[in-house]
Amino acid sequence: MILVHLASSWPATPAVVCGEKDAAEVTLGNWAGIADDKLDTYADTIVGIYRNEVVTAFDITGWRRLADGADAGRIAFTGRPSTRWTHLIGTPNPGRTWTKGMARPIQYLDTTALTDMNPDNAPDPRQDRRAVVDGYTLPVHADGNATVTAPPGKHVTVVAQARSGQDWQLVDVHDDAVFRAAFEQVHDEDWHQLAVLLHRIDEHDGPLYEIEGGADDQGIEQWPYAVDSPPIADLRWLLQRAGLVLHFDPEHWQLRDAATVSAEDCVRALSRMVRADHWTTAGFAQCFEPELGHY
Repeated sequence: MILVHLASSWPATPAVVCGEKDAAEVTLGNWAGIADDKLDTYADTIVGIYRNEVVTAFDITGWRRLADGADAGRIAFTGRPSTRWTHLIGTPNPGRTWTKGMARPIQYLDTTALTDMNPDNAPDPRQDRRAVVDGYTLPVHADGNATVTAPPGKHVTVVAQARSGQDWQLVDVHDDAVFRAAFEQVHDEDWHQLAVLLHRIDEHDGPLYEIEGGADDQGIEQWPYAVDSPPIADLRWLLQRAGLVLHFDPEHWQLRDAATVSAEDCVRALSRMVRADHWTTAGFAQCFEPELGHY
C-alpha cells in the first residue's frame, strides 16, 4: 500500500470535498521519487491522507512514469475506488503521522499491518500497531493507549481486562521490587474505586459474609462455606484486577508497625488478607469486621 499526503492538493479542490469531482485526480498522480522496487512491492493500493486521516482509497490497476514536461520522472497511477479498503476512509492515518517539516509526501505500508489480527506484527515499530477486523480499526499507539473506530451505524463496548497475570506466581517474600512494581502499576481509576469500596464497607449495614452449607438435595451434608457480601466481593475482585494480589509464603513475613509500613508491605498485607480464606472460613471478610479490629 502506498500512502500519499494530500496536504496541498486536497483542500485546493473543493469539488472533491463536495463530491462533485472524482477524487482520483488528486490521489493517483503525479507523484515524484517512487522507485521501481517500491512499485513492485507496494503498488497494489494507494490511499490519500489529509490532516492524518484517510480520505481516499483506490486499487491500483496500472502506472506509468512520465517522460516529458514538468512532471517528467513522476508516476501517474490508474485505479478504481477500492472496495477492500473503503472502510479506512474517515479513520486515522495507518502509517506514520505526518508532522510539520516532513516534506516527503509518500509512505509505504505492508498491508499485513492492516489485515493481521495480531497488531504486534506491524512491520515498523515506529508506526502505530494496528488491527482491522470487519471494518473495525484498532490502532494501538506508542504510549499504550488505543483508538477504536467502528463502521457507520455500529457501536463498541469496552470491557477492561483483569490484570491477573501474577496472581498464581509464587514470588520471593524478601524481594521488595516485585511488590513495589505491583503497587506502582495500579491505575488512578483503581485507587479511586478502592476508596469508594472501602467507604461502602464502612457504611455497610449488616453482616459482611454469610455461612452456607447443610444438606444438599440428596441429603448429603456439605462442608460449610462463606458467601461474601456485595462490597466484600467487589473489593476482592478489584484487588485482583488491580494486580495487588501476589502469592508468597506468609509464614516468613509479619506486618510491622502500621504507622511506618512501606508500599511494598501494603501489597504484602493486601495479598495475605485476600488469601486468608485458605486458612479461615470467611477469613477475608473477617478482616473488615470492626469487633476484630483488623481494619
